[in-house]
Amino acid sequence: MRTTEDMGRLSASRLATRIASGLGALAMIAGCERSAEAPPPPAPRVKQVFHLNAYEKDFGYSQAVLIDKTLYVSGSVAADASGRLLAPGDLAGQMRAAYGNIRRTLESHGAGFEQVVKETIYTTDMDALLKAADLRFEYYDKERMPTSTWVQVQRLIDPGFLVEIEVIAELQ
Repeated sequence: MRTTEDMGRLSASRLATRIASGLGALAMIAGCERSAEAPPPPAPRVKQVFHLNAYEKDFGYSQAVLIDKTLYVSGSVAADASGRLLAPGDLAGQMRAAYGNIRRTLESHGAGFEQVVKETIYTTDMDALLKAADLRFEYYDKERMPTSTWVQVQRLIDPGFLVEIEVIAELQ
């Protein structure tokens, strides 16, 4: 038989257990509330637009856009500073002219072809591109080529253009 004193100790023990359980639950709830706080928003990414030639603005075209350390270079063609076609009918000549425009864009951002990580070439004549493909090694290190995609298209913006090259570069 339990005495009143035993009953008091038993009730105090149960009460202590319940208080401890309640405090544990409160701690868990408080921890959940802290983790539910939203992290601070990321810093805004600054977009810088670059025009290689004056006519690009009038045309509604940016040669490149820089966001953080990634430079997105629009499709470059065999055009001079006035937008006139260079090397008509010569895919290899047009590739060199397009790579020359890309080089000028990269250099204006303190970069070179070694920073190019992705290249896409659009051509109206895949057979001619395959024949001229080795000239890419004039611009890229053969051991460190960027990822590349080559696509044959029906036509480029000007029917005289045979090739258009766009790249993405990661700046230092």
